[in-house]
Amino acid sequence: MRISSEERQACRCAGTVAWDSTQRALRWTWEPNVPSGYVVYLMVVDHEVKKAGKAENTSSSTFKKRMQSEFSAARQVICGPLPGRPLPRWRLRPFDPFKKHAPPTLLAGRTVELWAKGLPTKQSMLDQEDRLNEKYRGEWTKQGWTKDGRRRLAEGDAA
Repeated sequence: MRISSEERQACRCAGTVAWDSTQRALRWTWEPNVPSGYVVYLMVVDHEVKKAGKAENTSSSTFKKRMQSEFSAARQVICGPLPGRPLPRWRLRPFDPFKKHAPPTLLAGRTVELWAKGLPTKQSMLDQEDRLNEKYRGEWTKQGWTKDGRRRLAEGDAA
């Protein structure tokens, strides 16, 4: 489903990430004053919402660090396991929708826009994340798929 004008007004594009095939690395751009605290975000490709989620500042994490960690896993899917290091636990299970669908999008040369909005409380962040996942059912989230692997489209999307 395409990002709505409502979300474009409520959130802002905090940055982008793309795959640099010559460097075999992620290429990041960040806007000044990236949201912090309790944050909901949308990953958007070609105006289509692929994933909604949340991030909150903790002693070891921020929205920016969360995005870098998430896409680091996508990079590891693209490049393969790190030589000489034990496999991370996520490699021992079937890939979640993000790890399954984000790497081919990046390899196709598409840029992921990271739209974000800071919220005043943890509860408002959780409520907004639920609302966004129900509304968009992004391809890169579990809400976008049935348990038997069929794509769940958001209301108003064509089959």
